[in-house]
Amino acid sequence: MRSTPEGIYAINGAQFRAVEVPTIQEVRNKDYMFYGQKNLFPAQLIELYDTSAMHHTCITAITAGIVGDGIETIGDEYINSKGETIDEIYEKISLDYTLYAGYAINVIWNKERTKISEIYHLPFNNVRSGKPDEEDEVTEYMYSSDWANLRKHPYQTYRAFDATDNKGDNASQIYYCYGYTPGNEVYPLPEYVAAMSDISLDAQISRFHANNIANGLAPSMILKFRNGVPSPEERRDVYKEIERTFTGTENAGRFFLTFSEPGKEMEVTPIDSANDDYYLLLEERVSSRILTAHRITSPLLLGIKDSTGFSSNADEIKVAYAHFEGTVVEPKRKKILSSFGYMLRLAGYNVALNVRPNKLVNEEEVEDTKPQSKNHYNGHSIISIRAKNEAMVFIR
Repeated sequence: MRSTPEGIYAINGAQFRAVEVPTIQEVRNKDYMFYGQKNLFPAQLIELYDTSAMHHTCITAITAGIVGDGIETIGDEYINSKGETIDEIYEKISLDYTLYAGYAINVIWNKERTKISEIYHLPFNNVRSGKPDEEDEVTEYMYSSDWANLRKHPYQTYRAFDATDNKGDNASQIYYCYGYTPGNEVYPLPEYVAAMSDISLDAQISRFHANNIANGLAPSMILKFRNGVPSPEERRDVYKEIERTFTGTENAGRFFLTFSEPGKEMEVTPIDSANDDYYLLLEERVSSRILTAHRITSPLLLGIKDSTGFSSNADEIKVAYAHFEGTVVEPKRKKILSSFGYMLRLAGYNVALNVRPNKLVNEEEVEDTKPQSKNHYNGHSIISIRAKNEAMVFIR
């Protein structure tokens, strides 16, 4: 690895962009607090979520654990005029809480201001905090559908949720819920913030490999022609013909083409592909750090086969899932249900919120977790695990 301009680092000749932890700052002449560089940190989190396969899978798995099979008893009840159910709102805020470490909802009070009549999910990335007052309380929140283009999408100001101050124009309020982050009082930072550079690197390595395949950026051989030096036009024609025949997705990797005076026959010199092994090791390291940041102790929880294979891993899955449920999923679920449940009680739903859990594997139905068969399909290894009533199929 070598030094490059700030925010960029190079590995074996390839440049990668680092990710910086955002700063929360008050900007003069602005009514709201800046959330990271250019006030666009949530957009950065979305980009990481959309481009890193491992990170995306972790977020999805944690969210699925929080949501489970929905909220018992009242999950199917409609909660706003759009026809959204309580379960649908719960699923959206659970994803936001996992991705951003916070969620936002718009609560609408009835005419009498005695109860909440409607609850709407607000994309967390579209909400910004007003500046704290003299008592360090945030009394306003701002909403814009695009903070990168406020000229086209100006923000609207809403009263922060306050059940004791909902009269007049304060019938529509924003409830902004987030986890505690030391040093940040108005905005949260996700638990995986320390691994953001690894998550970005995961996405950039994928793009790097894709570009190598699509564009042949990594030469795999040198072709030396020793039958004279042709004209520039002839050289271009030869190059294009070889490129058309031998490169592309099925023949990845470009070549160097040289010409010299007549002598020996054409010489083909392979180029060392040691970098391929290096990037494989780098990908393993990056994936491990992403899993660690999400506190996922076994890739088997994500359907990813580890180096030991599936045989004799029933106990590992059981222990890993118990740890995942107890230390990752349950604390987030508890926080969300506590705050969301408070809103629902103000809306007239005076019931305890319980989530129907998902089951990874029904232990009583599994007869044997050792692979029963191993076949191949389109170059993938297919491993099936037989149970009494179903078969789980993993394609690699």
